[in-house]
Amino acid sequence: MAHCSTRAGCSVATRWTRVATRGTRVAMASAVAATGMLLAGCGKNIQQATVPVTGVVEFDGKPLAGATLVFHAVDTSNFKWKELPQAFTGADGTFSVHTYASNDGAPAGDYDVGIAMIAPTQDEGEDQQRRVKGATVIPKKYADHTTSGIRVTVGPRSTKLPTISLAP
Repeated sequence: MAHCSTRAGCSVATRWTRVATRGTRVAMASAVAATGMLLAGCGKNIQQATVPVTGVVEFDGKPLAGATLVFHAVDTSNFKWKELPQAFTGADGTFSVHTYASNDGAPAGDYDVGIAMIAPTQDEGEDQQRRVKGATVIPKKYADHTTSGIRVTVGPRSTKLPTISLAP
């Protein structure tokens, strides 16, 4: 872009470029300011308060290791992000629920729970699940929270859930 210090010495194209550049800077500054105001308005925390939740899952009277639990709130009106608290059972069948961060628990309320055995894979993309030979297989009804028959209540304070016993 050519620079000219006086209006008389500038071509129309040069003057237009200078005006367009100035206009672009003003537009960009306005956009940045508007974005900042939007983000400031969104800065409030919309996460619900959580309480620690722990428990144990058994299958056929034995600890169920490697299960994934997904908690579906019966009343979802306070779940702004459609959060689904989750947990994974350890070798002894114990679990600790997380909603927003590791082991933070779940908001108080009633939940229908789905439990499934999901074996991790080492395949590229990890979007395919393989059944591990000899792995525990639980009935499919437990995987769907609407058919599992498992309902738990998370109290307003730290909650140790009763043992969840699954039948073959």
